[in-house]
Amino acid sequence: MPTHADAQAQSASAPRQGLRIEPSLTLVYDDNVYRVDTDRVEPVDDLIVTPAVEARFDRDIGPRAISLRAFVGYDQFVSETERSKPRIELEGSGRLLIAGQCNVRPLASYRQQRADYGDINNATENLQRFSSLGIRADCERSAGLYPLAAYRRDTTRNGGGFEYADQTSNLVRAGMGYARPSLGTLTAYYERVSSDRAELGIRNRSDAAGLSFDRSVSPLTSIFADVRWMHVTSSTDAIGSYDGPGWTLRLSTLAVPRLRLAASTERTIVNDSLIASGFAVRTAHRVSADIGLSELTSIGAFGEFVRREFRQDASIRPFNFTRDRTNQFGFLARRKITDDFAVDLSVSRIQRSTNSDIANYRATRVALGATMGF
Repeated sequence: MPTHADAQAQSASAPRQGLRIEPSLTLVYDDNVYRVDTDRVEPVDDLIVTPAVEARFDRDIGPRAISLRAFVGYDQFVSETERSKPRIELEGSGRLLIAGQCNVRPLASYRQQRADYGDINNATENLQRFSSLGIRADCERSAGLYPLAAYRRDTTRNGGGFEYADQTSNLVRAGMGYARPSLGTLTAYYERVSSDRAELGIRNRSDAAGLSFDRSVSPLTSIFADVRWMHVTSSTDAIGSYDGPGWTLRLSTLAVPRLRLAASTERTIVNDSLIASGFAVRTAHRVSADIGLSELTSIGAFGEFVRREFRQDASIRPFNFTRDRTNQFGFLARRKITDDFAVDLSVSRIQRSTNSDIANYRATRVALGATMGF
């Protein structure tokens, strides 16, 4: 008889077919909505009410597949009403089989949301819009060598006063993969990312050569590792460059019944920072645990640690710090009332510090939500 862990693993790897619609209502209490330094400024707290609806459609038709997702919500601030903004997320992807052997996977996404006030630290408003359009192709085999290639165009657009953070980037990747059932998948690749920040007249370029490894050690445990050497340069000499390693490492296991453990670490380059006029080197670590207390109730906890180093030119845009560190801890609980109705509760604490002690903040969020599925 399948265990609860088996069911979790199966549902995570295979999306449910057909159309699913999930209306939801979330209430959030935030004790520092503008992410100000509570040692210097009296924080503003508020209650945010978010009605939303999410629709998903997944369909596998032989070797072809399509996946669509749409999320529309409205964050209504009870007191700070000028902060109230719509939240929109649209995603689409597909899989096509070419010449009986090669897969082509187009993808597109659009996201609209309020900016992270941890990078603004005052009551100024900024509505951000992100979009991606790309395609991946590979001729993956169950055993042996195969080629792969990818292209993606990403854009970031900001509201009035924050256009300096607008960016358009183009990613090109090419490589060779090798697969063996007893080994997993090993991929060697070269990747180039060109980012244009037109408002600042800055262009960044990142060249990386890397090796990735993906393997399901067992039906309940998976490992993904991507290690690369990055060379990042800017059109402005004052911003400087970055020559060093980048990585993405993820481990997830359900080896202990009803307990999912996960850990990840990554170092990446961020080109559309609201702080840096050039780019940011971001290093993040995360650990989490989720426990299924029963078929209807689960609880979880997580910790996340993020460090950023900003490469910037003071003559283009003044800055107050060059590094920051953000730690976040949280707890969540979920209870299924019926097969189609669930409630969840989460509590999180976030703390940010900079190397100049400017723009430090602390904040606590408590969220209560209800979701219904059709």
